[in-house]
Amino acid sequence: ILTRASVLAVPEELPPFFRQGGDVAAHCSIDPDLAKNRAAPHLIHTEKPEHYLNVEMLDGQELPGKRYAYLTLCIKQGVRPSESGLLPYAVAEWTEQLAVAFAEYRRWPEVAAVQHKCMVYAGWLAHYAQDMCQPLHLTIHHHGRLTAGGRSPRSSIHEKMDSLVERLELEPRELASDVKVTAFDSLMPAILAELERSYVLVDRVYELEELLSNAASPDVSAFGLARARVATEFTASLYLTAWRMSGQIELPGWLRRN
Repeated sequence: ILTRASVLAVPEELPPFFRQGGDVAAHCSIDPDLAKNRAAPHLIHTEKPEHYLNVEMLDGQELPGKRYAYLTLCIKQGVRPSESGLLPYAVAEWTEQLAVAFAEYRRWPEVAAVQHKCMVYAGWLAHYAQDMCQPLHLTIHHHGRLTAGGRSPRSSIHEKMDSLVERLELEPRELASDVKVTAFDSLMPAILAELERSYVLVDRVYELEELLSNAASPDVSAFGLARARVATEFTASLYLTAWRMSGQIELPGWLRRN
């Protein structure tokens, strides 16, 4: 729902193939969760931490702009990156991956494989961007408040929050018409700012915990709709940012896509 809305929300500055490709992007937006499969142990090992950032584990440290600088910070803090998570870096890297694919489209606009690739990358980017707009992806309290001993109650709160968009039966076109899409001048600062805005809502999610099963609750529906709008706007803005970035990307001379 959110990915279809995000594709519909982008301005006409983006090429028609992209604005009409919501079905493919939406299909691929599920793939990052499919990659967390225990039958693929190497894949799940690297993929799982891409979906969250446990802010509390970083003890108020400012997040570096790039992945390996973050890994170095984790080492200094005595934190395992696989436990603290890597979500903002997944958002940034997939935005740039899409930008490179868009650069290929600018050079070879008639090559169908390039267009398909753009929509696949857009789907993967959407997944991580929308994870970041769900506050429980940003906290150690992702499956219920940890006990004093640091144990998780493994409650259903995360699933209830994740499924709220579907239970509200939100319409992609309606969501798309209700957001303001802007390109980010500086990618990582914009991502970290969105992360901070989402993280401060963790307490609000827990205030609504007993009501989350009831999508008809005015408080729950208002909160779910607000988060859906933010997720749509943020994802679409990343798409526009990637498109603008692609105009400045120089492809290597050896590359042929004809």
